[in-house]
Amino acid sequence: MDRLVYAKQSLPTGMSPNDVAKKLGLSVQSVYKYIQDGSIKAKAVPYGDERITYVISETAYHEAEKSLKPTETQRPKKYEYYDSKNDIALYQRFHSSKIPEARVVRNEENVFGFYLPNIQKWLTYEEGMKTYTLKPSYSIHQPPLDYKGYVELQVPKNEVVFYPFIDYLYKNWGGENVRMREQDSSVLLFIRAGERPLMPEMISIADILPNLINGEMHHEEGTLILRSPYRKTSFELPNELLEKISDLAKQEGISISKWVEDKLSSKIK
Repeated sequence: MDRLVYAKQSLPTGMSPNDVAKKLGLSVQSVYKYIQDGSIKAKAVPYGDERITYVISETAYHEAEKSLKPTETQRPKKYEYYDSKNDIALYQRFHSSKIPEARVVRNEENVFGFYLPNIQKWLTYEEGMKTYTLKPSYSIHQPPLDYKGYVELQVPKNEVVFYPFIDYLYKNWGGENVRMREQDSSVLLFIRAGERPLMPEMISIADILPNLINGEMHHEEGTLILRSPYRKTSFELPNELLEKISDLAKQEGISISKWVEDKLSSKIK
């Protein structure tokens, strides 16, 4: 017993891969991948019969956070809202003859599954498929639009228009043209600038406009028109200066474009 107590006390302490995934907004699979390639420093500890798990110290976590955690100014990565293994997206609508509505959500361990609003129950993906025979209510795929920047919206989860707008985006713009970041009480949306049909019976633009935070949104003759607030341009700079700017941008955890924009805006003001 003394040897067992000593062995347990001598094990490293810290966060589990699940804890780190939740804090960084990553999938657990991504955390394990980063542990394997050395991006996240972790110590292997015995777990069960001939198995191991990993422990990440506070220091190692903070080092990983600087390089891996998406900042609010960065557009969301696909893994934040899309489960490629099962081809499902966050808040996508499902249904079956047994369940009128189910929504794709993630639990506290960042695992994708289903939430049943009518009975307020969370299901694993497998349980939703096998027990409740859930099926997607629409396809979440559309051809990618030519890149002309993004329009940004922040939609509170408690607004009546939230789910109808998410359904409209997935059906008409597709996951290829929409990026999503879940926040505590709202969802940040980045939608590729372009045009898509929008009939009055689909959704009212008047309900969406108050949530626009960057870009332009117009409704003309049954068409939703989104325009980015940015226009692409280019500069010729000496290689040495460009490398210096790149290093400074990395230190601040932002893109080169964002760094140049911030410095120019500050200088002009």
